[in-house]
Amino acid sequence: MERSFFQSKMKAIKFTLAILLLSFSVKGQVYSDEEAKTKLTVDKFFEYVQAKNPDKISSVVSKNVDWYIFESKYMPWTGHRSKREEVSQLFSTLFSYFVEGSDKFEAHSFLLRGNEVAVFGIIQRTVKKTGKGFKMPFAMHITVENNLISKFSLYEETLIIENAFQ
Repeated sequence: MERSFFQSKMKAIKFTLAILLLSFSVKGQVYSDEEAKTKLTVDKFFEYVQAKNPDKISSVVSKNVDWYIFESKYMPWTGHRSKREEVSQLFSTLFSYFVEGSDKFEAHSFLLRGNEVAVFGIIQRTVKKTGKGFKMPFAMHITVENNLISKFSLYEETLIIENAFQ
């Protein structure tokens, strides 16, 4: 009798959880027009980064941009950038420092509100010069205006990357 009661309670809990998860996922997919355009721009950015195409990457960046990656003497692609052309050069430089095929770039979570996106994920790469690899979490804050990235900030464990360069 107790087992039957427990099983019926478990079925009720599973059913309730399924309904809640379904309602959250449906709500999570409803975007305003601005959010849909923002998501499309950011999706293109990540597609072009995966393809390692600096020209395409810069095509989704504003001519005047506020671009920042915490500075490191080991990583010449870091620091502030303010022009689209600088972002293209940044990615050309970045891609040249790592072993082809060693990188893994996974965006796990996107938080989208209006024209701003926060992205959380994992970066994994191997440095050509040392053969050392690293894997670390990252966070990005991206602002999109007129379907172009106007502000970009990357937060990563710089020390982990620097250790791979030494």
